[in-house]
Amino acid sequence: MLLKIAWRNIWRNRTRSLIIIIAIMLGLWAGVFLTGFSWGMYDSRIESLIANESSHLQIHNEKFRQEYMSKHVIQDAEQYEEILDKDENVEAYSSRLVVNAMVASSRSSSGIRVSGVDTTAENQTTALNEKVVEGDYFLPRGRNQILVSQKTADKLKLGLRKKLVITFTDTQGELVSASFRIVGIFKSGNSAYDEMNAFVQKKDLDPLLKSNGQPQEIAVLLKDDRQMEALQSELQTVNSTSKVENWRELDPLMEYAIDSFDSSMQVIIGIIMLALAFGIVNTMLMSIMDRVREIGMLMAIGLNKAKLFVMIMLETLFLSLVGAPLGMLLAFITILITGKTGIVLKGMESGLEMMGFSSVVYPALLPDQFVKIGIMVLIVTFLAAIFPIIKAIRLDPAKAIRKV
Repeated sequence: MLLKIAWRNIWRNRTRSLIIIIAIMLGLWAGVFLTGFSWGMYDSRIESLIANESSHLQIHNEKFRQEYMSKHVIQDAEQYEEILDKDENVEAYSSRLVVNAMVASSRSSSGIRVSGVDTTAENQTTALNEKVVEGDYFLPRGRNQILVSQKTADKLKLGLRKKLVITFTDTQGELVSASFRIVGIFKSGNSAYDEMNAFVQKKDLDPLLKSNGQPQEIAVLLKDDRQMEALQSELQTVNSTSKVENWRELDPLMEYAIDSFDSSMQVIIGIIMLALAFGIVNTMLMSIMDRVREIGMLMAIGLNKAKLFVMIMLETLFLSLVGAPLGMLLAFITILITGKTGIVLKGMESGLEMMGFSSVVYPALLPDQFVKIGIMVLIVTFLAAIFPIIKAIRLDPAKAIRKV
């Protein structure tokens, strides 16, 4: 009986009830879609970071990341590679020679990180060949070939087939200079990464670096990142002089950005929920003030406070149970459509590229986030109903019946 009464009560004033239902629906749609949009942007950046830059794991000599000197090679690199070859969860790995160098042309110079790579392994790990926008991805023949980014080429005022000079310190501490010819120009979508990286073949860099094939870095790409910590722990036991780091540890700024994103989304959803609560409180108070005589009469003929509490609570819940699912359904459809078509942020390409973000955003939201938001709506609805219910319970039946 209370269910029927509560349901009929919210439709006694259709305009007021529809307004609050629409407000709940639009508020939740905006909040959920904004969350999906933001998460889609960060999720795309994380995928790009792992696939194109850092991979899931990287192995270095523990001193390398502190000093970035080429003499800090990975000890027992063969043991690491043996473990990676046997692990079925390893998609690919790239063993690299890495040196901080100065690259110079006749017009300009720049500091850069030069990586000596195995071309096949690097393709499988970071798909470097797919980023080449001009020229070739290392010619089958020829020595001292180099890939530079579009930004570096523009900065040094160089093009394809032009030569540049690389100067660096080898593993013995001696200064080495060598001439390399540009065979390809790449662009990854992250201008900061592009500006700081260039690639040569390991066979060309090894004699100059005098590293005897001992790498300074091993990047590991996994099939399933849920097993990342287990492999990281296993690799860490191979040699105490080396350090195995995951992508979060390699890029603390991205870790901070993700934490900031979570906090900001909680604040935004909190503001929406607060506005929702005030809307519900206002609507229910107006409903109760309009029915003072009716509530007083119900109490006079035997409707106790517990039943009155349940009736008003049901009315409040019905408003949310109509508006919230509609809002979340609208958000789900919007995210589903835009998640496939993408949202192009025109005019922001250069700024986003500097931070490594794509100008095309594909909104996404995990199913459990819908559940969490749904639970939050129910909690807010319950709390928002408390004040109107107290107002109704405190009514004096005798005075309420005489109210005009």
